[in-house]
Amino acid sequence: MGKISNKLFKERVDILIMPRTGSALKFRVRVSTLALLLVVWAGVTLAGWLLFARGYDYHITKADNQLMRVKMKLIGDELERGRKYLELARTTEKQMRQMLGMPGGKFINLPKGWEEAKEKEDARARALFQKDFKDLDAKEFEEYIDALEDNVQEQLASYQEIAWYFANRRDSLNSTPSIRPSSARISSGFGYRLDPFGRKTTKRHNGVDFAGKPDSPIVVTADGVVRHAGWVPSYGQAILVDHGFGYSTLYAHTTAIRVKTGDVVKRGEKIATMGSSGRSTGTHLHYEVWKDGQAVDPKNYFK
Repeated sequence: MGKISNKLFKERVDILIMPRTGSALKFRVRVSTLALLLVVWAGVTLAGWLLFARGYDYHITKADNQLMRVKMKLIGDELERGRKYLELARTTEKQMRQMLGMPGGKFINLPKGWEEAKEKEDARARALFQKDFKDLDAKEFEEYIDALEDNVQEQLASYQEIAWYFANRRDSLNSTPSIRPSSARISSGFGYRLDPFGRKTTKRHNGVDFAGKPDSPIVVTADGVVRHAGWVPSYGQAILVDHGFGYSTLYAHTTAIRVKTGDVVKRGEKIATMGSSGRSTGTHLHYEVWKDGQAVDPKNYFK
């Protein structure tokens, strides 16, 4: 078989070219040379097609990237416009608070550690808002959207508070905490006590602890507006409600929160269940009452 193949490749073939006019051209080449020419022609043709396809894909990708940049610019412009409207809303809010004689937009009854954490978040949001969109990477762009959404929710909560305050400013009865947040027994009272985490030191306890079964219902103790619902350092899953007229209440170490920032709540409404989130020694509710920026004994506000 090998001898036949060698003999075949050594054979010569005649190639005759017959033009319409003029004399014929005759070439004699070996079969092996002809085969080599066919392989080269096929390779050149394939390479040409690959280069064409690659160039086509490049131009398509380039066009897609240009279209994406245009879309991102439009999105960026809309987000920037939204941020400016948010700043205008803050200015309007301050003016409305001044006209109604309300306290400033910054909530003053913040537990220890909460204000510092919130300030860090606000500083990072401000730094992101000051950047040009073309300088943001994918992660920062996502954080920008989240920060903008958080700011909008906070602004909504503030306007809810203003509306609620205006509607109820003549009657403070429903705004005064007056019921128990839980039917469970009281395990720790207001004032100084030994540190529950084993240290032989006394520590001020700004609230009352109710020790109960997991998932026991927790209710809000007066009408108001939810200013925060979520994680707080040391307090775990917590809810902060502003009742107006100088009153606010805090519900800490909860689970299964049923309200969100900006919600208007009514006295006796279930807002969460009892848990042990955050820095806790067991299942309980830590409940605080604040009046004019000072923590007061919650026992004075229920029977």
